[in-house]
This record gives sequence, C-alpha cells and structure tokens, in this order.
Amino acid sequence: MVLASLLYGALFGCTADSSPVIRLINMDNVEKTGAIVYLDKNDIGLTQGNLRITSNNYEIPAQQIDTDGDGDWDQVLLLSDFEPKEVKALEIAADKVDNQISAEPYTNISFSVKAQDRFAGSKITKIVRKRGATQRISDPFFQLEGPGIENDKVAFRTFFDPRNGKDIYGKTTDQMILDRAGIGSSWHQLSDWGMDILRVGQSLGAGGLGVIEDGELYRLGDADEITYQELYSGALESSHRLEFKGWDAGSRKIDGSERLTLTKGEYYYRNDIGLSDTTLTLAVGIPSFKSDSVTFRKHNDLFSSISTYENQADGTDSKLGLAVLFSSDQYVDHGSTDTTGTVSDTHYVALKGQPETRIYFFACWELSDVYFSKRSNFEEYLQNEADKLSNAIQIIKK
Repeated sequence: MVLASLLYGALFGCTADSSPVIRLINMDNVEKTGAIVYLDKNDIGLTQGNLRITSNNYEIPAQQIDTDGDGDWDQVLLLSDFEPKEVKALEIAADKVDNQISAEPYTNISFSVKAQDRFAGSKITKIVRKRGATQRISDPFFQLEGPGIENDKVAFRTFFDPRNGKDIYGKTTDQMILDRAGIGSSWHQLSDWGMDILRVGQSLGAGGLGVIEDGELYRLGDADEITYQELYSGALESSHRLEFKGWDAGSRKIDGSERLTLTKGEYYYRNDIGLSDTTLTLAVGIPSFKSDSVTFRKHNDLFSSISTYENQADGTDSKLGLAVLFSSDQYVDHGSTDTTGTVSDTHYVALKGQPETRIYFFACWELSDVYFSKRSNFEEYLQNEADKLSNAIQIIKK
C-alpha cells in the first residue's frame, strides 16, 4: 500500500525508459532552498518502474507518493534548491531493475496499539472506529493516543478518539523518535529527543478543528464512523488521512476528512480538510493557556495567519511560536474562547466553508532551533514560508 521511497541514481548497467523533458523555473529573483515540487504521473508519461530524476547530470532526491490511498503512486515529490530565476531541465527515466538505495528517512508515521504495560504492537496502517470509543489518558489504548507524524524538525500527534485534537512533540534531534516516545519515561519531561510541549486540555489543540454556529465554537470531534489510513511514509514526506461519516458539527451532522502531511525540513504540517456542508463556518485553533492575545497578519495576496509567541512550551520556560496559515480569501474573523465551555482556552480563526480547505500549522520551538528564541525570527520564518508557498516553482512540460 505504501509506495513512498527515496530515489537515487541508477546503478551501472541498468536500462531505462525516458520521459519528456520537464523544466522547473524559479520565477522569483530570490534563492529558494528546499523547494518542494509535485509532478503528476500523467505529466511524467511514465507509469512503471523506479524513477530516476536528474538535472545537468546531478541526481535530485525524489519520492513516489500515493496521495489517494489506492495502492498506486500518482505523484512524484522533488526536493531541490534554486538560484534566483534558475531553470532546471529534468530528465526522468524509469529503470527496469530495482536501483533504489536505502536511506535514512527524514519523515515517519507511528501508530500502534499499546500492549499491556508497554508501548508495542504491530504498526496500524488502516483502522475504523465507531462513535464514543474513548481511551483513558493515563492508560491509552493506542500508543501516542493516536497516529503520530514527524520529520527531522518537529512531531505531531492526533487523538484518535472523540477529542480529535492535535498535540506537539518538540524535538531536539533530527532522528525519528515517535516509535520510542514515552517508553520507559514520560514525554512530559525533557529527554534526549525532546518532549511534549503543548497543553491541550479542552482547547482545540494544535490546529484542531471546529465550527462556528450562532456565535459559539463547537468541536469537530466525534462521528458515527472514523477511518484512519496511512497514505505513505517516506524519506522526504509522510501523509495520513482521517475520514468522518456523521461528523458532529454543532447542531448538524456532516461527512468530512483531514489529510495531514509533513515534509522534510519544515516546522509545520499541512492539513487538507474536506467538508460536505459548505454553509458551515470552519474554525482552526491554537491553545491560549499562556498567551492572552493573538496576532492576525496578512502576509501577501494569498496567505494570512493568526499566531502567538510566548514562553508557552508546556513544562519548560522556553519560547514557542504557534501559527495557523490560511487562504486570505476564506478569512471571516478571528477570536478567542474563555476558560469555560466545551471548547475553552482557544484562539481561533473562522474560515468560509469550502469543499476543500488547506491550512498550515506551525510549531517553532527555541530548543529545536535557537533561531526561534526571538519573536522577530519566528515572524520572519512565517513570512518567508508564506511567500514561498505563494510563489511555487513553475512546471513547464516540453
């Protein structure tokens, strides 16, 4: 099912079929490091074999990904640096022999059942739960209380129960750590890999979802049926999906989905949200336990954000910048809940309901990178990423 893998150069003696030349263009007069490019299978023209991608005889790290979970790859992800106005001509070939070289992954998905008094059990790649399936926080049924996703910078987990909230593991290493987090020690205490740095409580959590109805914030939490599926977990990017049937949305029930994706080198995840009822006002949250105010900023023509920056890394006296980046066209309002109610202690942004909404949630901890020990640096990173996302590398097929 999972077809994600890091692709490197061909070994001597292998044969390959070639695709049309594709050109990638940096239209901006600024350097772009770690730029992500997605090529559709139909644009490549090759459907079989392990792809080898080069430009000027240099290998470009790439990963074949299955974005819809049907067991067949449909996109190729490329990770590359670009000089100002640089044009890269790609040569893509499908090798007829397995030329893949194993490499240390920079992203990972971890989801398993807690076995007795230890975290163990086989990895879960797909599972269905019904309404009301709860778990004790002190002794959860699932490791991490649900699926976790990480890269070389940060890690997140989703509670696979009626809370449907999200939490942050701040990392102090570029190694993959979720498979051992909490084993023999508490993730609420600083260890060699980092720690859980977010207090969630009754808030929406780290980019958790809700709806606004008659001026009240309601959690998009439980549903009649929820299906989790790992889509892919590879060296450059990992992604999983949650599908909800009969999802509680205030006074209504809807169908919907969340697809979380995390890419190498980024301090944020991407969430592609699907809603069957577009008359709803969607809300995306940030916990407000240690931040009295939230900052709204319009970054460019495409993106705006709400953010906080305080000594708010739970269990420590350290700086943590949190932000939700979203399409400016969908912005309705932003606000905060008080310390009472079913959804409390939450800053949120309200967005116009659409069949598909994409948001980005940022978690920038100073113990992960001393760069984030200053508010101005956090704000600069947020602005730079908004600009990068609004000025994607252009793809030209010859």
